[in-house]
Amino acid sequence: MPSSDKTVADLDLNDEHITAGLEDSLQEAAKRLLTVPGGILVILDDESRVKGVIGNKQILTAVVKGVEPISAKCRDYMEIDFMEIKHNQNLSEVLKQIKQRTPQAVVSVDENGEFSGYFSPSDYLESKSLVKSLKSLKL
Repeated sequence: MPSSDKTVADLDLNDEHITAGLEDSLQEAAKRLLTVPGGILVILDDESRVKGVIGNKQILTAVVKGVEPISAKCRDYMEIDFMEIKHNQNLSEVLKQIKQRTPQAVVSVDENGEFSGYFSPSDYLESKSLVKSLKSLKL
């Protein structure tokens, strides 16, 4: 398969994240984040569309500010600087877009705009390596 044919869908984007809803508490967010060390919590609306992300930093920042984790909602503490990529997008094009924009997080969506995976930093490195290897092989 030529490198121009490698897409986001060729990667395993089902690790390093877990999902939660806008109305879930920060306490619930923290519980879920503990199940994916070093991962991220993707916040979805009722239509499975990404609205934001929460990592350890957002949880800790809220706690330091004295927020009550049981009553605070994810929607109020999520990071909204994320970039959506389509699961059928060309990997080399996606890498260019990420480099230009440098978002806090990158998520993959399907043709309906519904969440399909988290493009983690390790996925980024894997993609760079894959594209570079295929180019060197002239595939």
